[in-house]
Amino acid sequence: MPSCLRSRVSAYVLVLPMAFLPGCGEDAPGRSVEANGVITFGAPDADGGRDAEIIGEPVVGRGQCLAVQTAENQRLVVVWPAGSELKTGGGTTGVEVPGAGTVQVGSSFTASGGYATPPLGDGMPIIPETCASGTEEVAVIDDVRRQ
Repeated sequence: MPSCLRSRVSAYVLVLPMAFLPGCGEDAPGRSVEANGVITFGAPDADGGRDAEIIGEPVVGRGQCLAVQTAENQRLVVVWPAGSELKTGGGTTGVEVPGAGTVQVGSSFTASGGYATPPLGDGMPIIPETCASGTEEVAVIDDVRRQ
C-alpha cells in the first residue's frame, strides 16, 4: 500500500482490495480552492482505485475547510477527485464532482478512496494546520456515488 494513504475499518468504512490512489507518486500537483471563505482541496489527475468506502455528508469544518461528517461523528477534511470544483453562493456550498454532479453540504454521499495523515506527499495539496493537524486523518476521495 502506498505510504501516503492507509485504510481503516469501521462500521461505515469497508476495506476493499488496494489499487493505485490519486496523488501517490503523481507529478501533477493537487490544489487548494477558496470561495466565499470556504476552503477545499483537489487531488492531482491520476487513475485511481477503490480502497475504502467513505459514507457521510459534507460539512464546513475547522478552519472553514470542507470535511466529511461520518455516521461515527468523525470530521475528516476531504481531498476531492481531480477536476472537482467548489460551488458557493445563494446560501449553499457544495462540490461539483466530475461524473457525479454536485454534492451539497448537508447531503449524504458515498465515495471510494483512502485515508492519510498530513503531509499527504508529493503532488497532493498541502492541508493547513487550521484544517487538520499532522495527527488527524484526511479522506482522499477517488470516486463519488450519490446515495
